Amino acid sequence: MFLDEAKINIKAGEGGNGMVAFFKLKGGRKKIPSGGSGGRGGSVIIRAYKNLSTLYSFKKKIHFKAESGQSGGPNNRKGEDAKDLIIRVPVGTVVKTGKGEIIADLKEPGDEVVVAEGGIGGRGNAAFVSSRRRFPAFAESGEKTEDFWIELELRLVADVSLVGFPNSGKSTIISRISAARPKIADYPFTTLTPNLGVVTAGDRDFVVADVPGLIEGAHSGRGLGDKFLRHITRSSILAVILDGQRIIDKSGDIIETFDILREEIKLYNMDLYRKDYIIVINKIDLINDKDKLNKIKKELERRSGKIVLPVSAITGEGLNEMVRCMHEKLSEYRKEVSSTEKEGLSGLAQEPEKVKIYRLSDKEQEWEKFEVEKINNEYLVKNKKLERLVAMTDLENEEALDYLTDRLNKMGVADRLKKMGVEEGSTVIIGEFAFILKE
Repeated sequence: MFLDEAKINIKAGEGGNGMVAFFKLKGGRKKIPSGGSGGRGGSVIIRAYKNLSTLYSFKKKIHFKAESGQSGGPNNRKGEDAKDLIIRVPVGTVVKTGKGEIIADLKEPGDEVVVAEGGIGGRGNAAFVSSRRRFPAFAESGEKTEDFWIELELRLVADVSLVGFPNSGKSTIISRISAARPKIADYPFTTLTPNLGVVTAGDRDFVVADVPGLIEGAHSGRGLGDKFLRHITRSSILAVILDGQRIIDKSGDIIETFDILREEIKLYNMDLYRKDYIIVINKIDLINDKDKLNKIKKELERRSGKIVLPVSAITGEGLNEMVRCMHEKLSEYRKEVSSTEKEGLSGLAQEPEKVKIYRLSDKEQEWEKFEVEKINNEYLVKNKKLERLVAMTDLENEEALDYLTDRLNKMGVADRLKKMGVEEGSTVIIGEFAFILKE
């Protein structure tokens, strides 16, 4: 079954805990700290695969959790890192935050995005040995991770998209020019899901999409609405399919239909509106008045400046010419894209990677963000680096608390707070750690 939207809950694996352990030398009382550090938790990665065509698998499973890293062991044994969790999605999937902001657009097979990074492992007591601290009896906890929701939205990847009103014959056309077998019946909205068909022209193949019929107001969600308009955004060219049967009833009606379709596309997305297209008048086998057909064909050509092709999906008349025209338009588009890419890559040592990942600079910026919020007479510090430092500290261990205080002093947290107007004697809270700001 076809499903093009899904909302899933994800959670990266937590870091393994560090260990407190000592190695005692034989024949003596001397002991050496030997607690190993914990392993890193698994990250959650979303990767695009060519052999998938729907998000239906997420209808049954919506919670995804990566494994946690293993805890450290004695004799400086590091805990094993957990494996990353790979979530498979179709090519063309857009990954969004729970608020609808785009994280990544997975357009090519193998494109991937790390949506949740695994927690780092806590350090064992062996990592805290120093001239001041010869026998540390504390270790760090592994970094905790939180679950959150993300949205997946599938946008079909097709070379040509057939767009038109319901019952204009798009499904019949795609069934005649490809091996696709969509449901066909004589009532509006027969096509409830997009259909893809591979068309062969000469020695080249291209993919054609049959998108459910649009109606006036579709851009704002009317009828089947913009849920299906998004599927044509990736197309290289469009084929506007008009119902020739309308010519029999009213000569101006088919032109009005064309104007409505173009307006709906324009209101939905200007980039889509600017794409090249051809116009196809279907069901010409029903039209006896060829003069009227030619008159409307010329009027559409005058209005659009595009090629207008009369066809009959039932008899096959004009379909070969339509396929040839699509192939030519696609060839022109591919040459243009190839030329643009070559210009963009001139002077570069190598092509940029297709894999989509978070940029490190953005993450560093997020970790350095330092905010202070006053709540009654207390000051809440918001900084991811400090919050993680506190969360991984055993706050019930005096030695660990001393180490945390030293770290905060070396990082200049107190000085920074004073410069931000926090007075001495004020209570400052970082995560679950509260302290009095002193000189």
